[in-house]
Order: sequence, then C-alpha cells, then structure tokens
Amino acid sequence: MLKNNSKIKSIIDKIKPIINKIKPIINKIKPMIDKNLLSIMLVFFVLIVIEYILSSALNHNVFDKNSTVSNHYLNDFVMTKTDKNGQLYWTLNGVRLEKFPNNPRSEVWKPEMRIQSTETESWTIVAEHALDPDSFFKSIYLTGNVIFDKFDSNNDNEAQIRTSTAIIYPNKEIIETEKFATIVTPDSTTTGEGVIADLKNGHIKILSKAKRISYTDKGSEQLQGEKMIYNLEKKTWVLLMKETNDKSDIKERVKTILKTKKTN
Repeated sequence: MLKNNSKIKSIIDKIKPIINKIKPIINKIKPMIDKNLLSIMLVFFVLIVIEYILSSALNHNVFDKNSTVSNHYLNDFVMTKTDKNGQLYWTLNGVRLEKFPNNPRSEVWKPEMRIQSTETESWTIVAEHALDPDSFFKSIYLTGNVIFDKFDSNNDNEAQIRTSTAIIYPNKEIIETEKFATIVTPDSTTTGEGVIADLKNGHIKILSKAKRISYTDKGSEQLQGEKMIYNLEKKTWVLLMKETNDKSDIKERVKTILKTKKTN
C-alpha cells in the first residue's frame, strides 16, 4: 500500500509542472471564454489527470509483482474433487495453500491427500510440502517425509511407501520417485533406489538396488536384485531383468515441475 502511495505521489509531482504551465494560458484566455465552458474544460482536464493516475497505479500492480511471493492463500483448508457422477474422488487438506502472481503454480504446506480408488479401496499421502506446477492437481511434487499408504476393502494397510521426494499423479493413481525408498508390506520390508507405483494396475516396481527381507514363523529370508516388482493382488515380489532407465525419465519430469518455481 505504501509502495502504491509513493508511486501515485511521484505521478502527481510530474503533473504539477504541466498544470503550472497551463495556468498562465488559461488566465490569458479566461476573459474570452464563457465561464460555463471554462468549468467544463477544467473538469475534463481533471478527469484526464485522474484517469492517468489510476491507470498508472493499476499497471504498476499488474506488472510489478514478484512471482516468488504469494498474493493469495488459504489456511487450514480442505479441497475435494468428485467424478462425473458426483462421487468423491479425492480430498486434499493442509496447513496452508498459496498462489503466486504471474505464475500458475500452487504450493501446499503439510499436505494430506486421500484418493478413493474404488468404493471400498483408497490410498493416502502425507508430506511436508507439495508443489503443483499448474494448479490442476494432475501432477504434484512432494518433498519431506513423504509417506504413501494403500488400504484394501477391509481398511487394512496393504503397502506403505516411505521416501524423501516423489511425484504423484492423482488421476492416474501413479507414484514415482528416483530417490531411496522403503516399501513395507504385511510380511516384508523392501528397499531400493527409485520406485514407480501403479496402483490402478496393482503393482509397485523398485527400479534399482532392490533388497527384500521377508518374515515368517520360521524366521526371515532375504532376496536381492537390480529390480523387483510387487503384485498387490497376489501379494508377491518378483525379480526383474534390467530394462530401460526409468530413473532418468523421472529425474527429467522432476526438473520440468521445478522450473515453475523460477521467477518469470
């Protein structure tokens, strides 16, 4: 507000010399001009000056904004999305949601998201921070203590994924990270670098350095390999042959999302 006032004051200071130059001319022609006409001319001139001041202030507000400082926010918010039939698809809540000028992104602090895969199955996501590059919530970049939990129809935890950063695609129900991750299932703990979890198709893939420890009544067993995949329906892990470099693809998608944080 102070910045806008100083801007308007500088505009008025620029106009004052113009008014001072016009005054002698008006005084000379005043005897020759009808008083009513003179009043109309003065009002017209004042209106032009006011319009100039307001438009300059407006343009200042529009173009002189810092895209790294939020101009809209919500505290302790809750957002929901429904499908075409009006059924709840996902819910997102957090401590704070911020929007930025001249930039389409949204940022959320302490996000908690619940996605309803079916009427009876769901999965949840929590993190310290979330960045949505276009505010459509189609792809969201999460950082800080990222935890995913997949629940079955009995509300039992089928699988938990813990990592430091990840991208989620709520509509596709896909989670991916190139970072170290831990996957906990009812009978095992598996670690590795890089994960793609495709929950619609029911599998979780570890992209490299996979290591699994399973637990039975008789003890524990260890399985190790380059890649592994977990079938959520069969509840089994399988070793995979090395294929394409999925981690590099994920890194490129992260770079694309983070470009939205740069100042325009």
